[in-house]
Amino acid sequence: MSKRLKIIIAAMAVTLISAPIFLKKEKKFINFFEYVDSCGVKTHQIRIKSSNVVYVKCKFKNAGVLHNSREKHGISAIAGDLLCRKIGGLSPEETEEKIRELGMGDLSVSAGEDDFVLSFFVLKDKAEAALKFLSSAFCEPEFSKSDLEFIKSRYPQILDPETSHPDELLLDELMKALYCSHNYGLPSTGTAQALGSITEDDVRDFIKSNFSKDMLEVFFVGDVSRSEIESYIEIMFSKLPKSDPDRSSSEDHLNCPLSKDDFIFVYKKDMKEITGVITGIRLDNLSDKEKAAALIILKSLFDEKYGDFLAGLREQNIACPVSSNFLQRRCSDVFYFFVYLDNKDLVKYKKYVQDKMSACRYKLNLKNLNFFQDSAVMSSQNGFTDFVNIDKQIDNSLLPFSKITQSDFLEVAKKIFDESLRRTVYIGAEV
Repeated sequence: MSKRLKIIIAAMAVTLISAPIFLKKEKKFINFFEYVDSCGVKTHQIRIKSSNVVYVKCKFKNAGVLHNSREKHGISAIAGDLLCRKIGGLSPEETEEKIRELGMGDLSVSAGEDDFVLSFFVLKDKAEAALKFLSSAFCEPEFSKSDLEFIKSRYPQILDPETSHPDELLLDELMKALYCSHNYGLPSTGTAQALGSITEDDVRDFIKSNFSKDMLEVFFVGDVSRSEIESYIEIMFSKLPKSDPDRSSSEDHLNCPLSKDDFIFVYKKDMKEITGVITGIRLDNLSDKEKAAALIILKSLFDEKYGDFLAGLREQNIACPVSSNFLQRRCSDVFYFFVYLDNKDLVKYKKYVQDKMSACRYKLNLKNLNFFQDSAVMSSQNGFTDFVNIDKQIDNSLLPFSKITQSDFLEVAKKIFDESLRRTVYIGAEV
């Protein structure tokens, strides 16, 4: 039976996730509501008709690793691995089987960023029983000292230049360079010294202190009514406390310097003919308007088909694929792009990046910007295409893309392409 349920959930989940793609032209079928429910929980409801699967995403604000204290850095990751490992007096294997029997799938706990996030799919006709079972994980977590030691033995996941993937090494070193004296620059799995000191009481205190109704935000996607959602939240979270008024939430702004070194090199002996290069730009305290402008500018530069940056590489006869990402975090955003290229092209690539970034600070391709601005406006109005990242999509859909003027673009460009906010990391056998 559990195998059959797993197949049903997988099939229905695919239907649920892909539904908005087909509904984009019929926006009226996508009903989105945001409110604070009777339990005091901030709730988002995205109603999709004709689905027997409900997707649920729960976020506890500022309870992720990036907001852990230095002394207990990584405790969020430890708590995340322990939270749903054993529920209701069952062993880990029995808990996993019970979760499947209750019609739940893709149960995931993630705590490596700003927030502590739990998400899953559940069959609607089994939702109440499933949520009741899961609720005890938040209020009465079950783990022993041996469970804690087992989880701790897997951390921290230290990156070894000899065995780790170059992508991981590049990003790890870049974040250190951009946030050298802040948690944002520390490994998301914690540090060995901090993790070694974590006790059972520490984990229980972390859960008690960080899992509260007014620090919780929940997303429901599926054919569910507001009254059904109210009952689901009551089942899952009614026993959670309100926040301790003496505990202040993490600061949403940061004030720490970048590293003094503009360029960092990571030696990897098996990369003799190819060099990896990652360039990151740290963007603190962007307003919504600035973030909207930044997203459009960077898209116009790094779009795979029409981006000016890639067009320039082709003109320079530099052959290399470019990967990029806009990493949105609560205290600070980061845009980064990385390439792997033949060593013979490295000097030419370094000069191209320097010249291109300097030029973009004062001159932009306005025709290209207008195209991507129109695209961003349309995307923000046409519903959602990926419920796994529904929270980020909702935030971005509310950005004022249509209100960005030419002067806004130019002002934001000066900030984005300020050389003092940029750091570059190389990986290879030589640079």
